[in-house]
Amino acid sequence: MRPVLIRGCRILGGPFCSVYVLDGRIERVGDEPLTLPADAEVIDANGGTLLPGLIDSHCHPFEYGWLKRSVDLRGTTNVTGLRLRLQAGVYRAAPGEWVTGMGWDQEAFPGKSLPSHLDIDDVSPNNPVALTRVCGHIALLNNRAMEQLGLAARQGGEFERDAAGNLTGIVKEGALTEVYARIPRSADRSAADLQSVEAEAARLGLTTLHCIVSPEGFAEELEAMALLESSGALALRYRVYVPPEAIDAADTWRSKLRGDKVRINGVKIYADGSLGARTAALRDRYSDDPGNQGMLRYTDTQLTSLVDRANTKGYQVIIHAIGDRAVEQAVDALSTVAGTANPRRHRIEHASLFPKDLRSKVARHGIRVTVQPLFITSDTWAEARLGKDRIADLYPLRSIFEDGIIASGGSDSPVESMSPILAMWAAMTRGGDVQDESLDMSQAVALYTSNAASNGLDALAEVKEGSPANLTLLDSDLTGMHPALFRKLGGLATIADGIVVHSYGG
Repeated sequence: MRPVLIRGCRILGGPFCSVYVLDGRIERVGDEPLTLPADAEVIDANGGTLLPGLIDSHCHPFEYGWLKRSVDLRGTTNVTGLRLRLQAGVYRAAPGEWVTGMGWDQEAFPGKSLPSHLDIDDVSPNNPVALTRVCGHIALLNNRAMEQLGLAARQGGEFERDAAGNLTGIVKEGALTEVYARIPRSADRSAADLQSVEAEAARLGLTTLHCIVSPEGFAEELEAMALLESSGALALRYRVYVPPEAIDAADTWRSKLRGDKVRINGVKIYADGSLGARTAALRDRYSDDPGNQGMLRYTDTQLTSLVDRANTKGYQVIIHAIGDRAVEQAVDALSTVAGTANPRRHRIEHASLFPKDLRSKVARHGIRVTVQPLFITSDTWAEARLGKDRIADLYPLRSIFEDGIIASGGSDSPVESMSPILAMWAAMTRGGDVQDESLDMSQAVALYTSNAASNGLDALAEVKEGSPANLTLLDSDLTGMHPALFRKLGGLATIADGIVVHSYGG
């Protein structure tokens, strides 16, 4: 491991200095060492800002890696665009091979109507197709896929039907797990997916990823991580969250992971869906869909039982809850099991619609939250979903801090960009929306440094002598910088466990 000298940087809020890294730890902060080893790696910061290594508290790297090699539907603005991209994916596939994709959003389509299998059947007659919406909570299947899965007789809200009672091809929430469980997977392919994402994460300044593995592919994904860790192929740190289906197997996987690069932290539970898909569970009806309050995945008793089971086995529990009804259910389950101390730092993921009464209870019981600031700028339809009265309680970031709740930041990638810099920009500017809930710079940085480390069961992320050398060097001095300029920042270098895993000069 080569020593590293970062010359001429500014630690946020401090003077210009140099930072010397030796054997994976910060050896010296201040003046340069009088002598440097001949093999030392020297990085000239030119006045840039050095932060503790940035952490993404909620991402799906295997899903993002899969997206990179499947049909990318992000940015499509109509069904014709969706068809053209799907047609290219079908052309590359062998007859009978599953064709998958992600990223469409009906809110960008004329009329904002969900697509149907009738829109894609003619361009995919010989391949089963599953195209997931950008939120990951609903998918469009073609007729070939529905026939292969035997869905003709399936009933319930997870399988949408038209006025005549015919399947539309839209499946929701838990039905997606059933669909994707039928698609072939392998540990080798999962390993390649993870490594492709790791390179991008390092370039964006990330040193640790809170990695959520999928319900349908957790075995291959965990095997891939174990193989990559044992071979020394991983550059970043991973804090892993498994689905409830993997609770019993998690102890076995823990024994296969010898070091601290990959650590199984806990269990990820879905309480509801997404606002974009109108499956997030609300206390009151959707303003633009009056007969709908969304979907809870579990009864109150079932969710509390799941939380208790994971807690008893020693795992941190993180609960996906976007609508206020789901947040309320998650708070009740976590507070019942963990009391007020919450020693395992159980968390609520997203907590998107988060009114004062629920924030007060979360603070009282020491429950943590993980937020995704880029949702604020991408959810352009939010007021239509919730109306003017409820919109003030959507993504209330400053109120979360002021109420004493420890919040960390995540991307939910591939739903949003993995860039923590863009996320900090969104947290501070909110795209001009509900400015009273904007964070200041220190709070925005804390989302991706100290708070994120704490919410991942790690020690405080700091730039000080003796600390592990997980560092992110930005190309500009942040002192006095206007928040709107944050989105223009670049990364000069990323150092993970004392090793330079990305630098602007290569």
